[in-house]
Amino acid sequence: MNPPDDTTAQRAPRHVQPDENERTVRIVGMAPARPARLADEFFFIAHHDQTGRPRLHAAGVGLGLAAALLLELHEAGRVTFDRGQVRVLDARPPADALQHLILDRLVAEAQHTATQVWLAFVADTAAEQVAQRLWQAGKVRPEQTRRLWRSEVVYAPTDINTAAWPWARLSFKLRRYEQLDPFDLALAGLVAHTGLDRYVLDGAPYAAGAHLRALLDGAWPALRDLLADLGTAIGHSVLTHRT
Repeated sequence: MNPPDDTTAQRAPRHVQPDENERTVRIVGMAPARPARLADEFFFIAHHDQTGRPRLHAAGVGLGLAAALLLELHEAGRVTFDRGQVRVLDARPPADALQHLILDRLVAEAQHTATQVWLAFVADTAAEQVAQRLWQAGKVRPEQTRRLWRSEVVYAPTDINTAAWPWARLSFKLRRYEQLDPFDLALAGLVAHTGLDRYVLDGAPYAAGAHLRALLDGAWPALRDLLADLGTAIGHSVLTHRT
């Protein structure tokens, strides 16, 4: 994935007036500059933009983040995906510490090449690792909460605009049947294959979902290959979660 170098802040609409059956998208003021990392944006979509609570079961969040982290390595030219296999193209360490950690494991465990194996492996720790990366960047803060008889840590966003911008941007573009750049196409693919499109397109006409599917059908081969394996892994996780 080679998205354009687009780090300039984009202005979101103050008040979007969609069709009457569409969900209204409101972001006030200047939208934050797009984070450079795909997993960061997927993390924000997969969690409530005020409370930090997950919108998916733990396996779905973990697998989506695992795919996003592998795609970060693909974007950096380190790996590619082909017929269900991960291939390392460049073993040089990336600048990002988390990407470096995952690439080191891929290189060290070169006998394992199945994409689904690596999705499962990275998913085990992906949520905590991405949350820690965001915390170090000042974008989330850990908060202790209680649910029934147990306590847990959630990572609440430090700025609601930063947290809401990824889903708002995708929702805005898809409801208007716009083309997506490579970064947003990869993000939309992760959203669609984890079931978060139900949230991003809540209230949108059927044609918006059809537009998303058409965009993904035309994606570059490596992205389609990874998303197919992600979809299979998500399907298995849903069956396990239900039983």
